Amino acid sequence: MQSKRIFLALPLIPVEPAANKAKELKHLLQKYRIKWVDPELYHLTLFFFGEVPVDQLAELKDAIHSAVYGTPAFSFQLTNPGLFNRRNEPKVLWLGIDAPEILFELKKKIDRAMAPMGFIPDEKFFNPHLTIGRFIPGQTIKPSLNRALTISRFPQPVQYEANEIVLFESRLSPRGASYYPMETFSLRAENG
Repeated sequence: MQSKRIFLALPLIPVEPAANKAKELKHLLQKYRIKWVDPELYHLTLFFFGEVPVDQLAELKDAIHSAVYGTPAFSFQLTNPGLFNRRNEPKVLWLGIDAPEILFELKKKIDRAMAPMGFIPDEKFFNPHLTIGRFIPGQTIKPSLNRALTISRFPQPVQYEANEIVLFESRLSPRGASYYPMETFSLRAENG
């Protein structure tokens, strides 16, 4: 049976503020081995489905549409860099998202709509963030890493508008992942 590897996300447009911050961090963290995310792939993941049978996609899209329907467009802010780590080993380098309550409500609606179809969210606590790099395993957190995160803070948060969410197909290759939009779900304008 044919399947597609898919996820639902808020695209990050424009990418320049985040890409510029990643470039700054790349310079500051030269001693670390980090696989940097291509800025064209920046997004805020709302739900990772994994491999989904092609014959289930229409039902999935309908469920997403029902969950998203009526949700107003909203603003969020890109904030300072941070780190996910396990013990003293850095794992993921990210930029924070200062999200309004409506984003958390949208995430809950999506999670509830997916459960009857057998899709369970891959994380218990939704922590909105933008992944900009992944550390190659086997490294340890040094003071220089924490210093770089402090030095590279935004002078002020960067404002973004969320007007749509996108269902993406993720195709993996030896060169990394490529994302292809499959369906766009518009968020309602405030006065609409």
